[in-house]
Amino acid sequence: MRIAVTGGAGFIGSNLAELLIANGHEVSVFDNLETGFFENIENLECRFIQGDLTDIDSLREFFNTGEFDYCFHLAALGSVPRSIENPRASFNSNVLGTLNLLEILRSIKLPIIYSSSSSVYGSNTKLPKNELDWMSPISPYGSFKSANESMMMAFSKSYGFKTKIFRLFNVYGPRQNPLGAYSAVIPRWTLAAFKNEPIVVFGDGNQKRDFTYVGDVNRIFINSLVSEKDEILPINLAFGNPVTLNQMLEIFREYFPDLTVKYDSIRHGDIRDSESDPTKLRSVIGDFQATSLKDGLLSTFDWYKAKYGF
Repeated sequence: MRIAVTGGAGFIGSNLAELLIANGHEVSVFDNLETGFFENIENLECRFIQGDLTDIDSLREFFNTGEFDYCFHLAALGSVPRSIENPRASFNSNVLGTLNLLEILRSIKLPIIYSSSSSVYGSNTKLPKNELDWMSPISPYGSFKSANESMMMAFSKSYGFKTKIFRLFNVYGPRQNPLGAYSAVIPRWTLAAFKNEPIVVFGDGNQKRDFTYVGDVNRIFINSLVSEKDEILPINLAFGNPVTLNQMLEIFREYFPDLTVKYDSIRHGDIRDSESDPTKLRSVIGDFQATSLKDGLLSTFDWYKAKYGF
C-alpha cells in the first residue's frame, strides 16, 4: 500500500514508518519537525515533505503530489502541561490542523487511522475505562483530542470515507525524546538514570499508568490496515496491565542499581490513575501477545544507551 503518515518524524510516527517499510509498504511522511526529528527517518526509504498541518496549502500539495491508499494521522503538539501553558498553539496544531487534514481527505475519500489519547477520560475515576465511559477532559490537550474524535466520526458519516480511532495510553519506547520541559516520564527518567541524576516523581508514585510499548501500538496500527472489521467508534489501545510509578521504579533499579529518587508535588492537569479495559481491542485484534513492561523497558534502555553513548 501507499501510506501517508502525518507526524512521521516523531516518536510513534517514525517507528511506524520504519515498520511499514519493513512490511513492504510505500511511505510518505509529512512533518513540521517542531517535535519530530529528521534524523528519525533520514535512513528510511520514504518520501519526506516538511510542512505544517495549519498550512492547508502545503498539506494539499503533499496529497496532490502522491497517490495514497491510507493515511495515519499522528501529527500533534503533544503534552498536557504544554497545552495548559499555551492552549491556542495546542488548539491550532491539534484541532485546526486536523480539520485541514479532514477537509482534504473527504475530497479524495482517503481512509484514515487517527491516534487519540486516554486523556479524553479526564476526571472520570472509573477503572478500568471502556469506550462507553463518559469523557471529562481536565486539560486543553484532552479536550482537543476529544474534539478531533468527534470530527473524525462526523466527517466519516457525512462524507463517506473510513476512519478508525485508537485511544493511546502512555506509549513508550525507542526514539521518545527525553529532552525538554515536556518530555514524558519514561524517557525523562531514563536519561536521568544514565546521567546518575535523581529521578523526579511528581506525586507519591502510587498513581497507576497503563503503559504500552510503541512496537505493539504500531503492529496493531498496521494490522488494522487489512482488517475486515470496521469500527467508527474509538478503541482503547492498551492491554489493561496498569502499574504504579513506584512499581516501575523497581524495574529501573534492576538496570540502574544506584538509582536515586526524589518526590515532588503533582503537576497540574495530570490524571491520577489510568487503566484501559481491553475487551473491545481484543475483539478487533484477536490473539495478540503484548510486550511486557520489563521487556519493553529493557529494549528502550538499550536504545538510549546506544543513541546517547552511555
